[in-house]
Amino acid sequence: MTKQVDFSHAIPNPHFEKLSREVTFRLDFRSIEYFHKLGEPYGLDAEEMMYRYLRHLAGSGYSADLGLLTLEERKRLKESLAGDTDTRANA
Repeated sequence: MTKQVDFSHAIPNPHFEKLSREVTFRLDFRSIEYFHKLGEPYGLDAEEMMYRYLRHLAGSGYSADLGLLTLEERKRLKESLAGDTDTRANA
């Protein structure tokens, strides 16, 4: 049998604010429904499933390939295209 602990005199964690932050962002209904269905087998609502899913991704080091150029890649492409324009103008 487990011993019961009295938390009536417990104090709040002073580091809690440093460990997490509330964030608000908009999601389309399709994404919300996806997380709702993903969490159903575990008894989790969409919000809790999103929290756990994002935390898992962040902890795994996963990097999504969104098919978008990074800022550095865009900069190099722009410089490359500008160089091609200069070369054609001088020809």
